[in-house]
Amino acid sequence: MPRLILSIIGITLLFMPAVQAQTSVYLNDENRSLLVALDSLLRRAPEIDFHKEASIATLRSKYHKTADLETKYWLANSLYDEYAAYDSDSAMTYIDRAAVLADKLGRDDLKTDMELNRAYILSATGMLTEADRCLSRLDEEKMSNAQLHKFTDRAIFLASHREQYINNPKATSAYPARVDSLIKDAMRNIRPDDPYYGWFMGWGHLKNKEEAIKAINVVQPLMESCKFRSRDDALNAWVLSKLYEYAGDMPNKLKYLILSAMADIHASVKEIASLEEVAIILCDAGDFERANDYINYAYNCANHYKSRVRLGRIAGLKEKTLNAIYNHSQRQAEQNRFMLGLLICVVLVLVFAMLFIIKQMRQLARSRHALGRANIELKQRVAELQQTRTELDESNRQLARMYDRAKNDASKLSANNEAKEKYIANIFTICSDYITKLDDFRKNIYRMIVARRFDELRDLTKSPELSNSEIKELYANFDRIFLQIYPDFVSDFNTLLRPEERIEPRSAESLTTELRIYALVRLGLNDSVKIAKFLHISVQTVYNTRQRTRNKAAGPRDAFAEAVTSLGKSSI
Repeated sequence: MPRLILSIIGITLLFMPAVQAQTSVYLNDENRSLLVALDSLLRRAPEIDFHKEASIATLRSKYHKTADLETKYWLANSLYDEYAAYDSDSAMTYIDRAAVLADKLGRDDLKTDMELNRAYILSATGMLTEADRCLSRLDEEKMSNAQLHKFTDRAIFLASHREQYINNPKATSAYPARVDSLIKDAMRNIRPDDPYYGWFMGWGHLKNKEEAIKAINVVQPLMESCKFRSRDDALNAWVLSKLYEYAGDMPNKLKYLILSAMADIHASVKEIASLEEVAIILCDAGDFERANDYINYAYNCANHYKSRVRLGRIAGLKEKTLNAIYNHSQRQAEQNRFMLGLLICVVLVLVFAMLFIIKQMRQLARSRHALGRANIELKQRVAELQQTRTELDESNRQLARMYDRAKNDASKLSANNEAKEKYIANIFTICSDYITKLDDFRKNIYRMIVARRFDELRDLTKSPELSNSEIKELYANFDRIFLQIYPDFVSDFNTLLRPEERIEPRSAESLTTELRIYALVRLGLNDSVKIAKFLHISVQTVYNTRQRTRNKAAGPRDAFAEAVTSLGKSSI
């Protein structure tokens, strides 16, 4: 049952549909942080626009109060600059007023400036044909370098808007050959500190990946100290994003689109394109809520700017976003239904699991009751075992008394050394047999207890402590009696060994295992099997010990055992 539950959970995790936003090649940690900053800036946009209106109001007041024609012209020009990307109708009004003032001043160069500005507004509002006618009426031969740069900028602006609005899929370049020629001419006499330098450099390399990478190496350093607060900053960031697009670096493309949008918002620009592109990327990435917020802001900007073409484009984008949100909601509903069904299955499995656990607990209670009865019987058996051990202790005491009497009888038979030695050997054989029988008795009790499942009794009888203590006592008695009979055995035995191999017992009344084996040999017990049985060690141990000791012999190894049998003089 636990395995079944784990399997259900595993299947749930395996088939659980993803509800998070889709991953995108554009999004990384830096871009996510920039999006958060962009969200914060959008909330401050009304405050920024308020300051923009205040600045424009100051300029208008000065314009209406000024009578000097030239001063009035430059104030009209300044008002155009403020309105150029903020309000197209107002910008066109001040272009007309400035053009009239330039005519009164007799300044054809100033009239040319206003026509260049007029081309910008016509392009921005989607009046592409009129913008093209406006530029074609101008004589490039009569323009200054600054005006030629502005003329090139307006040609680029017209080409970019034509690409956005017409969206010709068969186009092989970002702009026509005429614009490319203008950009090349402009780059021949423009300085790196000119505001148009980065803009022209970027547009001049929007051809392929290799060209884009060359331009990035020039334009990107120009943006490192940029604060992204002006219209020029926004344009430079936008063209850098296009270069990264050509280079295949999508995260940096999104990064500079975001920075371009932030610069537009800081400058109160309503002719805003970067935010639209950011919204499209986020919509494709599944961030529908943020994409919708950006599209709504861009729509309000286009409405404020009175750009009819851009309003249509944004409306189509908004419809696409709403469709994507609707489809996402449908998928989310399907996912929720799937998860609900899966949750019901898990709940049913858990109910069956609970019933199974209740059944198992009842069986466990019955088992505990049976175990309690078994414990009572076990305690009774333990009491019987302790009674058996008491009787065994009494038998040991009787055996000890028999052993003492046998030892006294052996002392009385000191007239015949050979008979005495055999008698002593027999006594120890009897003691050894007794220990063996005692161990067998313990093992029989253990088997009986195991058969009746008495765990505590099994643990009690499983220990060989009884036989081990009897064996130790046997060794101690044997060592003591043997050394009483043959007090010089150890020193005599060492004479058979090389000086460096001689054996020193731990005490004067005990023997080592090696000495004990040869003590039995001295008593006439030369069979390794019988020696092993007497000492309760393995035959292999006896054999290895005897072999190792013979290798220490000072004399011939073959005669070592025979020499041992003649060692020592009995003290009895």
